[in-house]
Amino acid sequence: MCSAERLPLLPVLPAGLYRHYKGGWYEVLYTVRCSETLQGMTIYRALYGNDDPVEPAMWVRPTAMFSEQVTVGNTTVPRFAPHDPRSVVLADVATARAVAWVLGQRLQHAGATLRPPPPEPTTCCGRGCNGCVWEGYFAAMQHWRSDVLDLLCTPAAS
Repeated sequence: MCSAERLPLLPVLPAGLYRHYKGGWYEVLYTVRCSETLQGMTIYRALYGNDDPVEPAMWVRPTAMFSEQVTVGNTTVPRFAPHDPRSVVLADVATARAVAWVLGQRLQHAGATLRPPPPEPTTCCGRGCNGCVWEGYFAAMQHWRSDVLDLLCTPAAS
């Protein structure tokens, strides 16, 4: 291919965990090129909602749109912001599920085995008790994440 026929630069987003400015969690898998327009496209999956928890639905969006800034009120924020599953705070169910999915995928790709992440509580009374079952769940998720990172030899970000 001569230099006049070179493909345009493909802006590549790092694979990993992202959060939409409205709160949903996503896993970016690949940046690819559209065969018709040569436009960069991001392939990702939603890690929330009614998707199949075993294999969430895959989506595609132009990379330029995925990585653009949006205005919310008087603030400009990324449409999708990257988050490190090694260090994101485990303080809500959606975040814990997203981290468990992404780290579980990393274990699978590495051919490593470990116990599954802890199950979500089913006995919460909703009164915000001290020692709530959810506090125990998030602590157990933190231990599971640490064990995954030790197994994968991936130090947590400081």
